[in-house]
Amino acid sequence: MTEPIIIVEDVHKSYLMGKEAVPALRGVSLEIQPGEFVCLMGPSGSGKTTLLNIVGGLDEASRGHVLIDGENIVSLNENKLATLRLHKMGFIFRTTIYWQISPRKKM
Repeated sequence: MTEPIIIVEDVHKSYLMGKEAVPALRGVSLEIQPGEFVCLMGPSGSGKTTLLNIVGGLDEASRGHVLIDGENIVSLNENKLATLRLHKMGFIFRTTIYWQISPRKKM
């Protein structure tokens, strides 16, 4: 069996709102195999974008581990994260696409 290309282990993320910590992710774990297609679904505010930002190295987890191709990205500096994104990832930001589609096609 091949090794997963992405491993997310017990990832937590909280944001401070004033003096209160608001959890966005609570112990998320998953593995994605090479060539596998994955769809993240859930209601607004359920942490989908937060998870993608953490897996992509755009945001940091409060707790847990994220391995991309066997490398723990939690400990990488900004330059190494940028290199990882350059060679192993691609992003399509939904806000860019969404506003370029005509209102008729959004329906």
